[in-house]
Amino acid sequence: MSYYETTAESAAGHAVERFGPDRQTEAIGEGLGAIAFAILELARAVKDLAEAQQQ
Repeated sequence: MSYYETTAESAAGHAVERFGPDRQTEAIGEGLGAIAFAILELARAVKDLAEAQQQ
């Protein structure tokens, strides 16, 4: 498992733990963090694929 995948999974897990109106903002932040790290993982995979095709 990559760093980004681990971080995204962790952030998503933290978001799940937060519930109730007073914790909603924290949950949204953790969820957005998970999405951001998933996008970084995708970008890295695309970059690796592009580099492999150039060789």
